Amino acid sequence: MQTFEFLLTIAVLALLTLQCFFGRKRALLKYSVLSALLVFLLHLILEGPRWQMALVYLPLALLCPLFFRRSIGHLFFRLTGFMASLLIISISIFYAVSMPIVALEPPTGSHSVGVLKKTITDDTRTEERHKRPGDKRRLLLEIWYPGEPTALSKPESLWSGLYSGKNDLISFFTEYLRKVKTNAYSNIAPKKGSFPLVLFNHGLQMFTSQNTQLMEHLASHGYIVVSIAHPYESIRVDLGNDTIILPEFVTSMEKFKEGMQWIRDASAPMEKAKKALEKINDRTKRSALVLDVIENADGLNGSVSVWAKDNQFVLDWLTQYPKNGSNIVSHINFDKIGIMGMSMGGATAGEICKIDERFDAGINMDGLQYGTRGKDSLHLPFLMFYSDDGLGLNDAMYLSSTNDYYECHIPGTRHTDFTDLGTVWPILGVYGQLGELPSNKVTRIVNTVVLDFWDRYLKGKPNRMGLNGSFPELIIETKFASEKLEP
Repeated sequence: MQTFEFLLTIAVLALLTLQCFFGRKRALLKYSVLSALLVFLLHLILEGPRWQMALVYLPLALLCPLFFRRSIGHLFFRLTGFMASLLIISISIFYAVSMPIVALEPPTGSHSVGVLKKTITDDTRTEERHKRPGDKRRLLLEIWYPGEPTALSKPESLWSGLYSGKNDLISFFTEYLRKVKTNAYSNIAPKKGSFPLVLFNHGLQMFTSQNTQLMEHLASHGYIVVSIAHPYESIRVDLGNDTIILPEFVTSMEKFKEGMQWIRDASAPMEKAKKALEKINDRTKRSALVLDVIENADGLNGSVSVWAKDNQFVLDWLTQYPKNGSNIVSHINFDKIGIMGMSMGGATAGEICKIDERFDAGINMDGLQYGTRGKDSLHLPFLMFYSDDGLGLNDAMYLSSTNDYYECHIPGTRHTDFTDLGTVWPILGVYGQLGELPSNKVTRIVNTVVLDFWDRYLKGKPNRMGLNGSFPELIIETKFASEKLEP
């Protein structure tokens, strides 16, 4: 909780106690009401309201008018009101503590970090994800890069794409994150130089800035990272001009039920396969079982195919964009290009590495390798991150690799740990969505290993891969194309 949120909670609890048990002490009640109102005012001015505190505001709003009553209610009603108020205040405390105003750790690189957004349109493709015929595929890019801030530069707010533009259900619950400042400055001038390019793909129904700490980390070490929003399969995309794209399941309860049923149906075959895999140790047999499930997952395979086309268009657009020296594209080294993603985005990275020779290496962060090229060979250096949830599910990628391949397992993690959600919303741990390893520890491991991988394959630096003993939690298995390359 923020300072004045904590003080306001204490003030409301004190006022509640006085009203219930010491109602005849008018002077004491008066000072208590005035103190609570003063703290509330300071909270609004210095910190600003947020919905997590609503059930503290409500008792205050009810208690203050009671001060003007001369009579005191029956003890039964006072006790009932006291207990009910304690309950709802406790709920507010829970949400305020488990969804805090966090302070993000600064990136470790020598460069300051800039961030900007750009909406682009692929005129060669119609939008397949809605029913309005003729619409072209529009994408949102969020770009992190080495930059040159000025004294007037302002840091970007965390996950701003979730609450920018018009108000909706998503923006209501996330708008309080305006108070959380990142370590990247909005729309600053790019730093002079040429930097490798990394394309990033979010998870299904996630968003471009879901791994803000990783993006800032890479940019601070001299990379340009372009995160691609995939409309209708991202939780919220602000394309500008009051155009907000939400997935259908957010728009109505009926669509929500349909979406949840679709997820259950799509997940059922793989969940069944996971139970069978528990009894199989042979990689080849495991691979065959998983590939059989993936080949029949038409919906998810179709999404990966669409996302792969998005990535190819983005790279085409970047390479064709006019380069005048002042824009960020002018500072991209197009001879060094990587692709990465988390979950469905990781599957997209794997797909791209099999079909587009312009990329030099790829990373999949805990994504099951859906797509249309499951049986094709993998010829690029590749890094596969696993949580406990997905461990071993991409054996086919390992077996088909003809280049350097890394499997990195972080025991004590779950799928969601490979995003910033655990840092920003510790509440997810209450619902079993986070592993036992602290989120900040997972972030440091992922950031270090990812940077080492890109430094090796996009900058030609020595191959460290986090194997210097810094992270005893990390388990790495390697398969190298050449015995001359030391792990």
